[in-house]
Amino acid sequence: MPELPEVETIVRGLRRCAVNKRIKKVKVSFAKIISPPRGLAFLAGDSFSSFGRHGKYLKLTTRQGVRLVVHLRMTGQLFMAKNYTPDRHVHIILELSGGEKLYYRDIRKFGRWVVVPPGKDFADYINAGVDALAVSLAAFTKLVQKNKNKALKVFLLDQTIIAGVGNIYADETAFRLKLNPQVPVGAIPPRKLLSAVVAVLKLGIKNKGTSVSDYITSTGARGNFQNLLNVYQQKNCRRCGTPIQRGKLAGRTTHFCPKCQPCLTGAGRAAPED
Repeated sequence: MPELPEVETIVRGLRRCAVNKRIKKVKVSFAKIISPPRGLAFLAGDSFSSFGRHGKYLKLTTRQGVRLVVHLRMTGQLFMAKNYTPDRHVHIILELSGGEKLYYRDIRKFGRWVVVPPGKDFADYINAGVDALAVSLAAFTKLVQKNKNKALKVFLLDQTIIAGVGNIYADETAFRLKLNPQVPVGAIPPRKLLSAVVAVLKLGIKNKGTSVSDYITSTGARGNFQNLLNVYQQKNCRRCGTPIQRGKLAGRTTHFCPKCQPCLTGAGRAAPED
């Protein structure tokens, strides 16, 4: 967390509010977040020309050609504000023309800002597979075939295969498919699976992401998708009212409805939590 819909929401907000605004001043209070550890003072006088995304990674480019990869990890927040009093968890502040400031806040300090050297590409600093919203059906089919014995949720969570889907959207995708998350991914038609992934992610984006913990939009607001979750962190299934079962898959807590998501013949269930 944040996952693809949350990062996409932030990117869209920054495109609207931060492009072409001059960076007047830079303050970094925890330099270990930045790699290489040179600070960001060189950004002063520059301005952002574009904001992009690959999976859960943000891609920032300036007018002078500086490129940065930002990964929010567990608790990173990137937002703009005029009248905000930063607390001790704010580690980067970019003062922009127009009176607003761009804040990077991270309670656990797991996030990273990577400065991409000249001659290198964004892809060299993004450890992720194909983007979940950009992959073609043909390429996705090959990935499914190559990993056909992996459980559905394990496949979706593997960022080296398909980038952007985390715990929330993996659970909701399995629910949309009406399948137990332990079902082998090779048992699902690739077109049907990709359609479900895209539909769930786009619904998340439409509702500005899921705020169940630290995530906020680029304006500091909460997302709305938590109000539409069918199984993730729910007590009862939103569709049928059956109590949600919780288990462990790939070390992650997994939520599913035993009535709406039956197993295929020969497939197991997620291991119950202790």
